[in-house]
Amino acid sequence: MRVTTVRSGVFLGSVSAADADTLTIDRAAGGGMTQVARTEIVSLDVSRGFRRHTVKGLLGGALAWAAVVGLYAVFDTLDESGVGEPLFIGGMLAAGGLVGTLVKTEQWERPSTAAVSVRLSARGRGVQAQVVVAF
Repeated sequence: MRVTTVRSGVFLGSVSAADADTLTIDRAAGGGMTQVARTEIVSLDVSRGFRRHTVKGLLGGALAWAAVVGLYAVFDTLDESGVGEPLFIGGMLAAGGLVGTLVKTEQWERPSTAAVSVRLSARGRGVQAQVVVAF
């Protein structure tokens, strides 16, 4: 989880306990436990894991190949045999794909919150219904 607060900034970790007033966050990287008042929370995001960027790297390799070939064509004539060109294209695409695979970013998602929720609970000899409207 990533919790952004008004005063303290951003906390990364997992929620270990929660009550009506506070969240207890077990902070990542050995930061210990931190209690955050719910009134101070600006945003709350859930990590959906890391994503690699292989396709973007392949596109970057293709653009790099096009730039190099374009510059080479402007300043010199291209080899008419075409023997080395497939290897050069494959090398640029492979290098771009490798760089894209090595670059990882974490994907964050804001949990959905219902605007209206209904709670049912047993009371004595009946049932109590509560309607909560959040805005």
